Amino acid sequence: MRHEQKTTLKITRIVGTTSNGKDSYSYLNLPHVNPEIADDDLLEIGTMLAKLQALPVASIGRTDACLLAQEHD
Repeated sequence: MRHEQKTTLKITRIVGTTSNGKDSYSYLNLPHVNPEIADDDLLEIGTMLAKLQALPVASIGRTDACLLAQEHD
């Protein structure tokens, strides 16, 4: 059984490049998202927020976490 479900919207932004020429990232984590929200709806919100960013956005993601526990009789 799941307890304390938590969902976070994660926007990954490109902040520069490393000495090896690879992208360097910064993460914008927006917690307290309703865990029942559909992926498509959350992506739409993330896309709108990405347009407000000064930095280029590499990806928009979702992180779900919860505690698992067995039911006892």
